[in-house]
Amino acid sequence: MKNYQTLLGATLVAVSALVAGCGDKADKTAPPASAEAKPAGNDQQQLVEKYNLYVDVSNNLRTSFQEARESYVTGQVPLLQAKAPLTSLRIQNDILVDRSAKKLDAAAAIAAPLPEIDESAKAFSAALKVLSPLSRELNDYANSKGYLADNGDKARQMSADYLAALTTVAQAEAAFDKGLSARDRALTREAFEKAPKDTAAYYRAGLIYHGKLNHADAMALFAAPNDPQALAAFEASLALVADSAAGWSKKTAEPSTPNGKSCSGGMLQINEFIGQSRSVIKDAKDGVFKRKETGAMARMGRSAIVDAANRYNQNFANMIGQFNRPLC
Repeated sequence: MKNYQTLLGATLVAVSALVAGCGDKADKTAPPASAEAKPAGNDQQQLVEKYNLYVDVSNNLRTSFQEARESYVTGQVPLLQAKAPLTSLRIQNDILVDRSAKKLDAAAAIAAPLPEIDESAKAFSAALKVLSPLSRELNDYANSKGYLADNGDKARQMSADYLAALTTVAQAEAAFDKGLSARDRALTREAFEKAPKDTAAYYRAGLIYHGKLNHADAMALFAAPNDPQALAAFEASLALVADSAAGWSKKTAEPSTPNGKSCSGGMLQINEFIGQSRSVIKDAKDGVFKRKETGAMARMGRSAIVDAANRYNQNFANMIGQFNRPLC
């Protein structure tokens, strides 16, 4: 099954990006979607800068190296193992290998420590540097269609070394993602717990924090769509999202400017996310994900759970992403 866990580009929000407040007259400067904690002064500024660089690495990997490895193993390796002349070759993420390593090194060079991320980031960068020359050579070979000149011999000769390096990168990326997610959860939880109760800031922080809890539960559900415990956890965290959404909607509907205008607060995206998530719950309870695909879906190799996961991820990205720009 597709690896749904790599959605950091959608789930992480850089801590330097401020969210415009709505609904609370006293809330002129709202906290960021992920609020940085102690220490203060220059050390805090360095922590923010370092964390944002790490987030930027993840945000730019629309196709993760974990997914690139899966694609290579399932799509390219069988062709390379066959005796027939090679007629196509695709190597992914080449442009992001060196670019990601440079950003990781720049972040690691910042003195302020982020212990849950720093070591995995260094390992990720080191693995990328091993992959880099192999990826570049194979990309040049693929883009120039060298396989038409030698029937794919070079790709076959390099395949084992390339796959080993890509595997190491994918494993290092997974560890990096884990540390990045852990810090992100801690920051969003802190922002939620520190926000004044029954304010727009409180419900906004609740939407982000509970939304990310629900995203984690969704990954477990999509990996095991017929597990009752996974479904129960997903349903419970979605209820928290819905509660925060109700409070946010009420606060943003209140007049918040001198001319008495109110704010929509991005409820279209929020309701779309909650609505589609409730459809996932209904489909799971109705046994939709247990059915064997037929017709066009079967021919395309798609399944109901894959489609549901893709829609969920897009709606989640839309909901969370809007908190990085002014809503009012």
